[in-house]
Amino acid sequence: MAMHRFDPRPSASAPHSALAHAGEVAQWVLLLLAWIWLGEQGMRLGWSLASGVLAVALWWAARLLCRGSDWALHARPWALAVWGGLSALGVWLPEALRFVQAPELNLAHVGHIGHIGLLAVALLWGVWSGMVETRSRVSTFDLGPLAWQPVLAAGLVAGLWWGTARTGFAPWGVSALLAFCAIVLHARDRANLNAPLACRGQRAHGFSVLVPSAMGLMMGSLWLGNTGCAGLAWTAQEMVLWHLAMMAVLPALVALWGRYRVFAWLFSGLSFFSPTAQHRFLDRLGFSLLLLALGALMLWGQSAVSGLLAMLLPSLAWAIHCSQPRSVSDRASPPSLWWRRSLALLSGPGLLVWVGAASAVQGPLAMQTAMGLIGLVAAAQVLVLWTRQPLASATVFAP
Repeated sequence: MAMHRFDPRPSASAPHSALAHAGEVAQWVLLLLAWIWLGEQGMRLGWSLASGVLAVALWWAARLLCRGSDWALHARPWALAVWGGLSALGVWLPEALRFVQAPELNLAHVGHIGHIGLLAVALLWGVWSGMVETRSRVSTFDLGPLAWQPVLAAGLVAGLWWGTARTGFAPWGVSALLAFCAIVLHARDRANLNAPLACRGQRAHGFSVLVPSAMGLMMGSLWLGNTGCAGLAWTAQEMVLWHLAMMAVLPALVALWGRYRVFAWLFSGLSFFSPTAQHRFLDRLGFSLLLLALGALMLWGQSAVSGLLAMLLPSLAWAIHCSQPRSVSDRASPPSLWWRRSLALLSGPGLLVWVGAASAVQGPLAMQTAMGLIGLVAAAQVLVLWTRQPLASATVFAP
C-alpha cells in the first residue's frame, strides 16, 4: 500500500519494549560520540596528515562498507558484543601509545604513535557502528509520536563533553559510555534473535547519499580550526553543542512537525508551483536536495547570517532525510549497490580527507568548495526530479 510522502506516519501496531527504546538511545550515542570524540582526538594528537580528520574518515568509511552487508546481517549476537567491547577498550589505546618510545619506527613525534592507535580504534568503532545499523529492526522515528531518543543521546554526549571541557574527553568516561552501549545493544540483539532477518532502510535514489554526506562533512570538519564555522566566532563548547543539536535534536523536531501534516500545508501554499509540478517534485528527497543547493549558495556570503544559513539549511535537509519512513529494502543488484556505495564513500569520507588535507593551505575555502560541489550535484538532481515521471517520486511504501 502506497502513501504520499507528506502524510503523517501510521501509528505503530504494537508498543515497543523498553529495550528497543534503550537500544535506539545507545545507537545514537554511538553515532554522535564517534563524530565528536574521534575528531577531538585527531586535533589533540596533532597529526599533520589530513589535519587529524583521518580517524573520522576511517570510521565513516568502515561504517559505510559494513552497513547492509550480508555478514553484518547474519552475524551472531556475541560478535556484536565483541566488536563493542573492543571499541570500548580501544579508547585507551591512543593515550597509552602516546608515551611509548619506539625509535625503530623512525617517527618524528611520539604523538604519531598515538594517532596510529586512534586509527585502530576508528576502524573497530566503524565496523561496530555498521553492524548495529544493519541489525536495527525499526527506525527511531517509528517508535512513538516523539523521537526523544536522539535528544537524550545528544544530552549524554554533551554532558560528557561539558564535564571534561577543560581537559578534553576523559578516556574513562568515553570507555564507560561505550561499554554501557555495548551491553544494551547486545541485549537488544539477543532479544531480536528469532526475528526475521531483514535490513530496513529508506527507499531512496543513489543521490540521497548527498544529504548525509553534507551533514557528515560539517560534523567531521568540526575541529579544523573553525573551518566549518568561519565567521560565527563560536567557542569550542558552543560549536560542539550546536553540532549535536543540528544532528540529533533537529531531526526529532522535524519529525514531530511532519506528523501534523505541516509538510502538506506548507507545500499546498506554494501557489507558484502547478499541481503537476508539485506532484513531480515536492517529495522529501527533492526538498532535501533543494536545501543542500541553497545552503551551498549561502557559503559564499560574507555575513554571519550567511554562515549560519550555510549550516542550518543542510542540517534541515538531514533532519528531513532522517524522518523518512523506512521499509524492508529490496536486494539491489551488485552494479547498483557498488555504484551507491562508491558514491557514498567519495562524497563522504573521501571528500572529508580532501577537506582536511586542503584546509591547511586553503583554510575555509576547502570546506566551501566541498559543500559547493555537493550543492552543485544536488541542484542537478533537483532538475532531474523536476522532469521525471510523477508516480516514481510521489509515493513511498509504508513500513
